[in-house]
Amino acid sequence: MHFVRIFNISKFSTNCGDKQKFDNASSSTFVHDGRPWNMPFGRDHAKGVQGNDTMRFGSEGSQQLVVPRTIVDIADYIPKSFLNYKNDGVVGLAFTSISVNGVLPPLINAINQGLLDQPLFTVYLEHRGLADNVYGGLYTYGGIDTENCAEDIAYQPLSSASFYQFQVLGLALGSYSIRRQYQAISSTASGFIGGPKTITNALASAAGAKYDEDGDLYWIDCDAHPAELEITIGPNTYYVEPVNMMIRTNATNNQCLFALFEFESGGFGPSWVS
Repeated sequence: MHFVRIFNISKFSTNCGDKQKFDNASSSTFVHDGRPWNMPFGRDHAKGVQGNDTMRFGSEGSQQLVVPRTIVDIADYIPKSFLNYKNDGVVGLAFTSISVNGVLPPLINAINQGLLDQPLFTVYLEHRGLADNVYGGLYTYGGIDTENCAEDIAYQPLSSASFYQFQVLGLALGSYSIRRQYQAISSTASGFIGGPKTITNALASAAGAKYDEDGDLYWIDCDAHPAELEITIGPNTYYVEPVNMMIRTNATNNQCLFALFEFESGGFGPSWVS
């Protein structure tokens, strides 16, 4: 998910486990704001107070995008489920229209300050499966990633400048296909593709994957050779290779996760998330 906020965990938080915590007293550029914030995360939430500081995109010692005067949310409470994640916070890369308290997201702030060569960013996610503490890909701010992206670049208008939302015209895999207009959002929060259960069931079945009701997951034999998943967006059809749909786990029965999940918006939001 391209979240719309950035939050750090306060050193005074009480439920944040062994997460790295932010000490604003150690920052010479931090300015206290004091406005409270509350952000829903599923059935739980995160909350705290706002501050203003200089944000740096990129790891220490690398070429960084430095964005002064950026609103940051200092969390004193985070969702219990967040304790299981390896990351220590959330960075917002989407639009002001869905920002809590209407704050300016950091990347929009960078664009407004003229810090980027182009008002865009590129995401490359490397195929790694289930792994921790490994190189997972690359974000390129202000330009196209020419090392990992093909030369042919296609643009699709957003249907909503909230999340990165666009229209999908159809999907197909093997013997199954459906031609219908759907709203979809691009998300980096998961390597899986979510959609209506009837469609994900049909796609999984065409691939030879089986639904696990207990885990709400799809499993497929790791030696299987399903067809590519085809997604039609605008005038173009994009192909997701099987290697990017099959994720090895610690399962001992040669079963891989098949990267689909049920996503039901109830008609109040996009039908697909990827």
